[in-house]
Amino acid sequence: MKLLYICIIIFIVLSLYNGVEAKFKTPIGKKIDRMIRELNGEVPVFSNDTLIFDQNIDHYDYFNNNTFKQRYLVVDDYFTGDGPIFFYLAGEAPMGFFGFQEVQVVNWAQQFGALFIVLEHRYYGESYPVDDLSTHNLKYLTSQQALADAANFLSTYKQNNNLIDNQVVVFGCSYSGALSAWFRLKYPNLVVASVAPSGPVLAQLNYTGYFAQFSNSAESNCVSATQQATNQIMQLIGNENGRKQLEKTFNSCYSLSDPRDQYYFLYTITDALGGSDQMNNPPTWVLNSTCSTLLQNTDYVSNWAEIVNVGETQCNDFRLKSFIKQLRDTSINDNSGNRMWTYQTCVEFGYFSTAYPGTSVFPPVLNVEEQTKWCEEIYDIPGMTPNIDATNNYYGGQNIQGSNIMFTNGLLDPWHLLSVNEDNQAGTVKAVTYEAGHCGSLIATTNDDPISLTNAREEVLSFLKLVLSQ
Repeated sequence: MKLLYICIIIFIVLSLYNGVEAKFKTPIGKKIDRMIRELNGEVPVFSNDTLIFDQNIDHYDYFNNNTFKQRYLVVDDYFTGDGPIFFYLAGEAPMGFFGFQEVQVVNWAQQFGALFIVLEHRYYGESYPVDDLSTHNLKYLTSQQALADAANFLSTYKQNNNLIDNQVVVFGCSYSGALSAWFRLKYPNLVVASVAPSGPVLAQLNYTGYFAQFSNSAESNCVSATQQATNQIMQLIGNENGRKQLEKTFNSCYSLSDPRDQYYFLYTITDALGGSDQMNNPPTWVLNSTCSTLLQNTDYVSNWAEIVNVGETQCNDFRLKSFIKQLRDTSINDNSGNRMWTYQTCVEFGYFSTAYPGTSVFPPVLNVEEQTKWCEEIYDIPGMTPNIDATNNYYGGQNIQGSNIMFTNGLLDPWHLLSVNEDNQAGTVKAVTYEAGHCGSLIATTNDDPISLTNAREEVLSFLKLVLSQ
């Protein structure tokens, strides 16, 4: 059972940091994050020392010459001097976290004699362009500024290190997978190709598909049990005695009498179970482990609570005001990434995970209006709504008009619905899918890999050989 718990812990932490696109990061997830750090230490990182680049704070204001310290990492163990540069864009967490997503890129770097570089995303890790995270100071946190960071860094690094003629392939995964594709789209003069695993290039405000995917990824008995548990929970939450039962079962610190706390409670428990398909990769196959817990007996509600309550804690705080208070913290600390990514979703991408009658087997009351209110309350901006039309118009959404871009997507991962899963008509944008979860094509190989995942990695290797031979 302890192994099962560890699998669930790993899933939740990875979903928070790797597929967080739609996710408001809840205290339940943060609690489990601390546990995984104690179990495994920090996520695997390279032994190489991090380096510092003086980056422009604002690439679009000619009169602003201010800079900040942006971290990057260089691995030259396999570099032949005339080999390519594999440029990995870190995403919405400290760059050291993404080591597990870089395993295959490093393997490919070894095969091609490539220089491997990782650039930390502005406002994450230790790459802060501001002294505090007040809403006014977040104006430089955009995907466009992040891409301009990458362009400025890459061209400067190549110039300073006599690498002007070395070809560059840009990589990423999840949000940074989208950045990778967009980088090739917007800066084709700097990179010859992009590999963009699990990149959600379509901004979407009301993303019912996230929780809907669970019914396609999980076995039918798990889906049925989830529906039964949801029905029972919705009955219980509608009356005082039922709420008291839920408070006890889910180890709630406080009463669930407030309607907005009820919403937040339902959102939190839905995220814990309904997102388990995202990280369903070998060898842990977290969705299978989660469903095994749910199906261990017919008390599905209690079993669901066991998934939510994993780890040692006195109780769970399901009060919305506690969640909002944490995200309103403007100081720079270990939890700052939560405020940063939430801001990006509230401004550019949406990705709000929702559920309505008939859209999924989860509580059908998780409307988008409540989640947009969270944006208003966190950042003190009345009427704050993600400008997804501007984002999709700027980048092209799923109809991205680039070349030499390869998407890889796991069909068990809900994020594939917002990515590119088929070659475009011109054949300039490639796509390959496999039967596993988020970013599976970049993680370490295992003896349990499905053939489709192995084939996807081979497709990427063939793609790299092709673009680097041109």
